[in-house]
Amino acid sequence: MLVVFIRSIILYIAVLIGLRLMGKGEIAEMNCFDLVITLLIADVASSPMENNDIPLIYGIAAVTGLVFMQTLISILGIKARFINKIVSGKPSILINKGKIDYKELKNEKITIDELLEQLRVQGYFNIKYVQYALLETDGNLSVVPTTTYNTTPSREYNHLPISLIQDGKIIKNNLKLLNEDEQWLLNILKSHHIDDVNDVLICILDEYDKIFIQKKYE
Repeated sequence: MLVVFIRSIILYIAVLIGLRLMGKGEIAEMNCFDLVITLLIADVASSPMENNDIPLIYGIAAVTGLVFMQTLISILGIKARFINKIVSGKPSILINKGKIDYKELKNEKITIDELLEQLRVQGYFNIKYVQYALLETDGNLSVVPTTTYNTTPSREYNHLPISLIQDGKIIKNNLKLLNEDEQWLLNILKSHHIDDVNDVLICILDEYDKIFIQKKYE
């Protein structure tokens, strides 16, 4: 037991030193490459910790090798922009000039629900006030509001914005909340010259009972 205790302390110190050498920026803004390296470090460090038959030096050597590769690629990424793009990727524009980029959502495997949730986390409950939304390489969402956005509303909300259609699917539970039926919604679509629900990316009843609609491809 004492041996395991001592080995754990040594490996902990080795991993801690390794993470410190990687730099605070790498930990604070973790992209896919950084996440893989971190998981590998945790894995190779845990093996000698759990199995006394594996020499301790093997674990330390593996951690050192991974930290070396991480540091090397980070330095190369600073010197050569294309390497950084290959390793870290680039931000994706999910909302461009007030319009949701449906193709980009599909490429990033993000649903409308997930996008709306992240916007709410940023304080934007109504999508019509979002001019640009960028998915950063670390998975965070950066939002640029429209010029009409005001953090202090001029009057009280009637209710929170309610999604009626998402990605061509009618949200029946939300219709029930409004005591409305599908025909009411279809009539609204027809008034906007939309005949097929499947063509609608998102339809929202906003906080002032106004309808916001965006088609999948426009």
